[in-house]
Formats: sequence, C-alpha cells, structure tokens
Amino acid sequence: MPDLPDAAVTALRIGVAMCGAATALVVLSLAVWTARDISARTKDGLVRVAAVVLVVFLPLVGLIVYLLLRPRETLAERYERELIEEILTREVSAAAIRRSQSRRESRSEEH
Repeated sequence: MPDLPDAAVTALRIGVAMCGAATALVVLSLAVWTARDISARTKDGLVRVAAVVLVVFLPLVGLIVYLLLRPRETLAERYERELIEEILTREVSAAAIRRSQSRRESRSEEH
C-alpha cells in the first residue's frame, strides 16, 4: 500500500471526522424530533423510550418503522375529537328529548 503524504492523511482524518459529526448531528436531530413527536402522541413512558431508542440505534430503518407504527393523532387532536363527539352526543340526546316532549304535548292536546 503506498504511503500517503501527511497533508493527505490529515485531510482524510478531517473529512472522516466531519462526516462522523454530521452523521451524529442527524441522528441526534432525529432522536429529538422523535421524542417531541411521540410525546405529543402518547403518555406511555415505555413507548416514548422505545421510539427514541429505535431511531437512535437504527437511524433510517428505525425512523421508517416509527413513522409506520406511531399513533395517527396527537393527544390534543384526540382530546378535541372526543370533545366534539361528546358535544354532538349531547345535542342529539337533547334533540331527541325535545321531540319526545313535543310529541307528548301534542298527544295530550288531542285528548
């Protein structure tokens, strides 16, 4: 194997170090994004830790698996949906009660 000049070896080491630092930065960024995203989607601590560990130890594959398995809606979206469902249920119940009362009143007026 031919000997490389010291300048080339130094440049190669700097290039490898920069690639390593860039890779570490990307993995760290993915871990932070995953932690924030899963925190918005579940309160389960084990699921939160598992998602971040998956993305850190298997960066590309882990991210794809996480995106496929993560809950569809955030806790805020779920709360809002449940609140709307509860309001609609109450409105339907109130409307049914009003119809029932108006039928009773109309029947009592007929007699």
